[in-house]
Amino acid sequence: MRYPEGLLRVSRALSRLPGIGPKTAQRLALHLAFHREEAKELAEALEGLAALGVCRVCGNLAEGETCPICQDPSRERGVIAVVETVADLFALERSGEFRGLYHVLGGALNPLEGVGPEDLNLESLWDRLEGVEEVVLATSMTVEGEATALFLAEELKRRGVKATRLAYGLPVGGSLEYVDEVTLGRALEGRKPL
Repeated sequence: MRYPEGLLRVSRALSRLPGIGPKTAQRLALHLAFHREEAKELAEALEGLAALGVCRVCGNLAEGETCPICQDPSRERGVIAVVETVADLFALERSGEFRGLYHVLGGALNPLEGVGPEDLNLESLWDRLEGVEEVVLATSMTVEGEATALFLAEELKRRGVKATRLAYGLPVGGSLEYVDEVTLGRALEGRKPL
């Protein structure tokens, strides 16, 4: 069966998005074909993405030169959380617990893939350290994230800035029998009195 070219184009474009396979893409394209108002709204929203840039201060997404977080005067300016990606920044923001500023590295150290310190957004981090009391290393708990955190901790110590690491722990609602040994061991090391 021949499908209309417009439907195929939308389906192919959607299938290139992470987590969307060919069948899901086709289902979404068909839905949009029969729901014109939703399709129009989506098209306008996607066009708006073209106006987004990168914050010149922290590396977050921004509609101007700086992002809303860097512009917010109520944020704690003496604390910066260093994250690998904008998605990590969004995850920390969803928690509602962090009120400091952020710095997006744009990745993690990975010598096997040829990613070194010069490939990360580090120069602007070093430029931001004046008046900063603490840098929270919020990189992922992967080998690359750990290596990045260790590298940053050494560099920050050399610059006289306190570095802290996100705590390791158990997921809320999780059962101990399903937790891996490394996470369980780190949770025991980081235990707190009640």
